[in-house]
Amino acid sequence: MNGCFIFCTITMDSKALKILAAVFVATTVGFAGLFAFEYSAYSSTQGSYSNLQGSYSNLVTTYDNVQGSVVLKNAFSHWDDIAIENLSLVMPQYVSNATLHWIGGPLTGTYNGISQINGTWSKFFGLWSAVWFYTVNPPTVVVNGNSATVTSLNQFVLTPYSDQQQVQYLNVSYTLNYVKMGDNWYIQNEIWHIVGSGYVSYTGAQVSALEAQTNVTAAAFSHWNNIAIEDSALLAPEYAQNATLRWVGGPLTGNYNGISNITTTWNKFFNLWSAVWFYATAPPSVVVSGNYASVTSDNQFILTPFSNQSQVQYLNITYTLDFVHTGSLWLIYNEVWDISGSGFISFAQETSEYNTVSSLAFNHWNNIAIENVTAVMEQYASNATLYWVHGPLAGNYTGLTEINSTWSKFFGLWSAVWFYSESQPLITISGSNAYVNSVIQFVVQNASNSSQFKYINVTYTIDYHSTGFNARTGTFSYQILYEVFNNTAEGPLSKV
Repeated sequence: MNGCFIFCTITMDSKALKILAAVFVATTVGFAGLFAFEYSAYSSTQGSYSNLQGSYSNLVTTYDNVQGSVVLKNAFSHWDDIAIENLSLVMPQYVSNATLHWIGGPLTGTYNGISQINGTWSKFFGLWSAVWFYTVNPPTVVVNGNSATVTSLNQFVLTPYSDQQQVQYLNVSYTLNYVKMGDNWYIQNEIWHIVGSGYVSYTGAQVSALEAQTNVTAAAFSHWNNIAIEDSALLAPEYAQNATLRWVGGPLTGNYNGISNITTTWNKFFNLWSAVWFYATAPPSVVVSGNYASVTSDNQFILTPFSNQSQVQYLNITYTLDFVHTGSLWLIYNEVWDISGSGFISFAQETSEYNTVSSLAFNHWNNIAIENVTAVMEQYASNATLYWVHGPLAGNYTGLTEINSTWSKFFGLWSAVWFYSESQPLITISGSNAYVNSVIQFVVQNASNSSQFKYINVTYTIDYHSTGFNARTGTFSYQILYEVFNNTAEGPLSKV
C-alpha cells in the first residue's frame, strides 16, 4: 500500500506537471501572437506616416512649382506692360509700400511707394516712342512660402522720341521680389540695373556724320602723304584760299598766310630733305561739327637730308588740321606743324652733336675775344661754375653773378683780345654731357698801356650739358655747366 501510494503520488505529480507545461506553452504562444499582432499594427502605422510625409512634401513641391509658374507669368506680364508703356497695367502689380531701385542712366535713384514709382515709369515712357524686350536666358524663380524672387538678364530695344529712326538697347539685370497676398502675387521690391547700353542702328544724320568723319580722316592722311612725296602741286589744292600755316620749331618757324606763302614754305622744307616718310603714332582724333572739322594727331616724319643722304633723322610733330567743307571738298583753313621732338636714327647723330658742341665752344672763345660779356654769359647754366686756376683772378666762381663779375674784371684788364686754337678741340660725348678739351692761346693788349702785348696760354676744359631739343632753333641746346680756365703760361708777345 505504501509503495503504491508513493508511486501513485509520483504519477499524479507528473501528470500535473505536464498539464502545467501545456498551459504554459499555450499561454506563451498566445502572448507571442498578440505581441506579433501589436508590432505589425505599429509598423503599419509608421509606414503610413512616412507615406503621408512624402505625399505632403510632394504637395508642397507641386504647390511651389505651380506658384513659381504663376510668379514667372506675372514677371513676364510686368515686362510686357513696360514694353507697351501702359501705366494703368504696370502700377496695379505693386504693393502700396513697394520700392523700385533704378541703377544707371538719368533715372538713377530709389523710389518708395506707388506715387514715386508711377512718376518714374512715366518719365521712362516719356523718353521712348517704342519699347521691345526679351530675356537673354530663362529667368530664375525661387518660391519660399508666401515670398518669391525672379532674377533675369533682359534686353530692352527702344526708339527715342527725339529721333524715332534711331534704335538703341538697354541691357538690364533684373530682380523682382514678390509677396503673396490672398490669392495674388504683388511686387514688393524691384531692381532695374542697367549693365550695358548702345545703338542698334544709326540715323541718317549719324550716317552723314560718320561719312564726314571718314572723309576728313582721308583728307588728313592724303595731306600727310603728299608731304611725304614732297609734291607742293598736290598740296596746294588742299588749302582754302585764306588758309594759315603756323610752323613751330626749326628754321621755318613762322606764320604763313595764303596758298602762295604756304606752298613756298613747303618747297623750302622739301629742299632740305631728299626723302620723307611718315606715320601716325596713334589714330588721329577727328571732330566734325557741321561744315567744320578738326584733326589732331601725333605724327613722326622720317627724313634723309640732301646734305648727307646716308643720315636718317626724325621729327615728332604735334599736328592740328582744321577743315572747312566747301562744295564736295574738305579744305584746310588752319594748319599747325609743331615740332615737339627730333633726333637721329642713324649713326650720323654723333657727328652732328660733335659739330654742334665744337661750334658752341669756338663761339664762346670768340665772344671772350670780342669782350662781349652779354654774349659770353648766354651759354652758362644758372648753376654753372668757372674755375680760374692762376693769376689775380684765381678761384672758383659759382652762379651767373660771380661768373659775370669775373669776366668783367678780365675784360677790364685788356683793351683788345685775340685767340686761336693750336689744334682741333677734343670732344667727348657721354649721354647728355659733352666735354671739350683744348689748348687756346689768347693775345691781349694792355688796357693801361696800349703798346704792351702779351700772350696767355690756356688749357681749356668746358663741360656742356644738353637741355634737349629747342623747337625754335631746330637743334639740341647745350649750356656750360663747368669751365676750367687754366692759364698755364703767359708773357710778352716777343717771347712767343
